[in-house]
Amino acid sequence: MIMKKSIKPKLPETLPQINVGKKGLCENVVREIDRQLDDKEYVKIRFLRSALAVEGVDRRKLAAKLASMLNARIIDVRGLTVTLYRRRRIYKG
Repeated sequence: MIMKKSIKPKLPETLPQINVGKKGLCENVVREIDRQLDDKEYVKIRFLRSALAVEGVDRRKLAAKLASMLNARIIDVRGLTVTLYRRRRIYKG
């Protein structure tokens, strides 16, 4: 099992790759986050205040909901930015 402390220092200091806006966690946003997790193993997501209002929950609960939908782990929550991690899937095709 990979621990947060071993992953966090390896993450580059980049800007969030995905913004979740006024439509909240719609299917297209979740699909794009899933695709990026498959490609990179981690993704930074920024929740806009309108997304929190639409979903009706705070940022940590929204991050937990997203992580459970994608079978990912929350590495970091800072302000409205969340970093998720999931091991790459191995496709046998």
